[in-house]
Amino acid sequence: MLCQYRPVWARFILMAAVTYFAIATAAWAAPRHVYLTYSGDPATTMDVNFHTDGIQDKAEVFWDTESRDGKRRRYAHQTDASSTVFDGLRVERTVHTGSLTDLKPNKTYYFIAGNRKEGYCEERSFRTIPNDGASIRFVTGGDMGVTKAAIRLMKEAAKLDPYFCAIGGDIAYANGEFYAYRTWDAWLRNWENNMVTPSGHMIPVVAAIGNHETNDIESPDPATMAPFFYAYFGQQANRTYFDMQFGPNLAILALDTGHVVSHADQTDWISQTLAKYKDIPHRYAIYHVPLYPSHRDFEGDYSARGRKHWAPIFDEYALTGSFENHDHVLKRTHPIKGNKVDPTGTVYFGDGSFGRDPRTVDDERRWYEVIAKSVFHFWVVDVASDGVQYSAIDHTGAVLDTYETK
Repeated sequence: MLCQYRPVWARFILMAAVTYFAIATAAWAAPRHVYLTYSGDPATTMDVNFHTDGIQDKAEVFWDTESRDGKRRRYAHQTDASSTVFDGLRVERTVHTGSLTDLKPNKTYYFIAGNRKEGYCEERSFRTIPNDGASIRFVTGGDMGVTKAAIRLMKEAAKLDPYFCAIGGDIAYANGEFYAYRTWDAWLRNWENNMVTPSGHMIPVVAAIGNHETNDIESPDPATMAPFFYAYFGQQANRTYFDMQFGPNLAILALDTGHVVSHADQTDWISQTLAKYKDIPHRYAIYHVPLYPSHRDFEGDYSARGRKHWAPIFDEYALTGSFENHDHVLKRTHPIKGNKVDPTGTVYFGDGSFGRDPRTVDDERRWYEVIAKSVFHFWVVDVASDGVQYSAIDHTGAVLDTYETK
C-alpha cells in the first residue's frame, strides 16, 4: 500500500493553491467595474452600474450619507439592482444598475454594490448636484480610447474636482464589435481607477454616441448597431439622444450625429427640448461630428448635415455653446449665427483628442476659428448664474485656452 503521508512542503503548496483558487474565484464573481450615470435628476438621483462575470440574477446597492466601511448591515438604505445578461460576448457578463432615488442635492453618499453570495465592491462615494444656483463644474471631451494619454488626461480632469464628465463619443474605440469586449473592460478599468476626485468621489459620466461605438450591421434595432453603448450606458435614456438639467442654470442635450439616428430625425425633438429650457441661462449640446470642423473638410457630409438640420435651431433658441469632437484637435470658434460670425451666436468648442493622437490643423485659421491646435486636451467648464468660464487643459495640466461669458 502506498503511503498517504505528504511532506510539509507539499501540504503548504496544496493549501496555497486552494487559497489562491478561492480568492481568484471570488474576484472573478464579485463586481469588476463600477461607474456612475444619470437617468433622472442629477440633484436627487444616481445610477450605480457594475458588472459581474457569469449570469447573476440578483444584485443590490447599500448606501448611506455616512461611511459604513463596507459593512453591509450598517447602511441605512438598500436598493435592488436591475440585472441584464449581455448576450454575444465570448464570456458571460451581467450588467447591473442600482437606481438611487430621493437623494438630497449637493450631498455626499457612500455605497457598496454586489450580492451576498459573491461579495461586494469596496466602499465608494459620490456627490449629487447642487440645486440652489451654486456654481457647477464639469469636464468634457471625446475620442478617448485606452491610451496612456487618456489615463493622464483623466487624472488631470479628476484633479479639478468636477461634478461630472460629458463624453462626446468614440469612448473606448471598440467599434461595436463583440470580440472587442476587453477594450471596453480596459476603458472601464481606467475610468474607475482614475476619474476620482481628490476627496475620493467617483465622477459620473454622461455619454454621447460616436462612430466608434457602432458596427457595420444594418439593423432596425439600435442595440444591435451599438451593443456596448446600449448595454453600458443605455440607462441614460432609451435612445441615443437625450437631455439633462443640472440645477437651475445648466441644461445639456446629448445628440447623435447620424450614427444610429439621422440628424433630420432629431430636429423636432431638439426644438421642443430647447423650447422647454428657454428660461435656463446656459444651454449646451454635446455630440460627436462637428458642425464646424477643425481638421476635416468643412463640406464633409456629416458636418454639412449638422449645419443644415441643427444650426438653424441652435440659432433660433440662442444655444449657449456646443461641444464637438471627432477631429482630434483643440478648437474654439467665434460666436456663430446664420453661418456667420455674430456676437449673439453660439460658440463651438472642440474637437476631441481626450486620449487619441491629435491631428493636423490648417496653416491659417478658418474663418470661424479663434484657436485651432494639434494637442491633447479636454475642456473644464464652470457654470454660474452670472456667467461661464471655459478652460482647455492638456495632459500635463497646462491651460491652453480660456474664454469667459457673462
